[in-house]
Amino acid sequence: MTLLQTIGAIFLYIPFLLFIFIYFILLKRKKRKALGLASDGTTFLLFFSVPASVEFLWGYSVSALIYFVALILAIVYLIVEWKTVKEIEIIPFFRKLWRTYFLLLATIYAFVWLVGLVSVIIKSV
Repeated sequence: MTLLQTIGAIFLYIPFLLFIFIYFILLKRKKRKALGLASDGTTFLLFFSVPASVEFLWGYSVSALIYFVALILAIVYLIVEWKTVKEIEIIPFFRKLWRTYFLLLATIYAFVWLVGLVSVIIKSV
């Protein structure tokens, strides 16, 4: 069980390893969809990784804030989609929303670790 926990912890704190792993596995089978499917798989992990990284680095719990922003973003996207299209197709809507979550969470994750790295370097000097 410790091996499984170690692999889970590695993917939790470095989710882009999972992205690269999924991408290269799917690149052989589905070349055109590999990038999208890898981002879809990583998005789920980023919902847990970003709050865990912030908690690890600074001790603040931001998971409720992350989920609240995701909910507000979904509501705003739904209203915009409803105003422009009038008839919402569920699967494309969720795909667009999920990819937006990936971009947002990946950016936040990179920013958190960059700030954390800089703060650790400053503290060590």
